[in-house]
Amino acid sequence: MKRLINIFFNDNIKSLEAFIKTKELFEKRGFEISETFREEAELSICIGGDGAFIRGVHNSDFPKVPFVGINTGTLGFFQEISFDKIEKFIDDYIEEKYTIDKIRLLECDLKTNDIVFSNKCLNDFVIKSNSSEIIHLDVYIDDNHLETFAGDGLIISTPSGSTAYNMSAGGSIMHPSLRGFQLTPLAPIFSKVYRTISNSLVIPDTSTLKIVPLENQHKKISFVADGIEKDYTDVSYFEFKKSRFKLYKLVFNENWYWINMKDKFL
Repeated sequence: MKRLINIFFNDNIKSLEAFIKTKELFEKRGFEISETFREEAELSICIGGDGAFIRGVHNSDFPKVPFVGINTGTLGFFQEISFDKIEKFIDDYIEEKYTIDKIRLLECDLKTNDIVFSNKCLNDFVIKSNSSEIIHLDVYIDDNHLETFAGDGLIISTPSGSTAYNMSAGGSIMHPSLRGFQLTPLAPIFSKVYRTISNSLVIPDTSTLKIVPLENQHKKISFVADGIEKDYTDVSYFEFKKSRFKLYKLVFNENWYWINMKDKFL
């Protein structure tokens, strides 16, 4: 039986070229290629930028099959393999010259009326108003009331997602090996009425974060999971905690995180 590889790619010329090259090289080595997710595959390859990687993970429903990314996008923080290194990547993969990172995921239980929706994210969740009005949210950590937030919204990010929207909003960068997640305010309001922590807050992954919309806000809540946005009405609460699921990602250079940090941001 042939060894099976899943390959997902963006709809642009550079990604198509990378797909054709990768497919041909793997097939010459005796592999079978699938352009849709098959759970019996030994590896999933995402070609594009970070958006392609995240879509591939979500569309596959966070499987145990490991992932790796080929970068044809503009940022590509998850995408370790460059276009000109595809052949070396395949050689190294066959020779098993890699390690496997276990990336911690975050999950959220969203309760609306009597229904609880469970969500997972690789990068971040965002809670905001779906209108131009500010949003009011009660924030609890391990059932301790921390603050009543007023502003544009809140970002709840994983260490892996700390360099995405979180960083753009002034949040801290967390190394992926750190055990925790981050709460970052979006345009908080400061006045005699409202007092909000203005910095990002790092929460240990042994804790639970609960966010309760105030009563008059229940009908205008927008909830975003890794860029996928949905509107909900009558939200009772959002509850965030460490997921029991992990994402498995191949790493071919043990210094990739710091190389990537300098290359993308400095």
